[in-house]
Amino acid sequence: MESLLKFLEARASFNAIWQVAIDLIILGLLAAIMLVKRPRMSKKDEAVVASLEQIMGETAQISKKFEGNLERRQDLLKQITAQLDERIREGQKLCARLEQLATIETERVVLRQPPSPDSNVHHSGQQKVLALAAKGLQAADIARRLKRPVGEVELILNLRKIAS
Repeated sequence: MESLLKFLEARASFNAIWQVAIDLIILGLLAAIMLVKRPRMSKKDEAVVASLEQIMGETAQISKKFEGNLERRQDLLKQITAQLDERIREGQKLCARLEQLATIETERVVLRQPPSPDSNVHHSGQQKVLALAAKGLQAADIARRLKRPVGEVELILNLRKIAS
């Protein structure tokens, strides 16, 4: 019995070694076949690949130029916006100065005018115009109600706006 076990053990080792050798031969043959049967491109395919690579390169260059162009335009827009903001501030300063000058000029004109004998009557007429305007009436409605010219009513209202 022992001899049978030794024979089977020896045979199992032999079979295992034999199996490994066959597996290595098969792997070698597969590697050789893959190297020989490597996919090859035809000249037509190579031309298409070269053309696609060229197109990709040109597209990358165009993209870089476009990006640079966009950055320059952003910088220009920032500069223009800054200049416009500065001009707006200057315009606001000028408007404030003009309002100050208009107020000063109105005060000078009022101070230069000599008081007229009917200035109290005229002053009360102005107060009536201003009172009706405070109630929300338009210049034309006030003129009709007080039987005065529309231009005079508008002048009184405008002078009040400038003075305040």
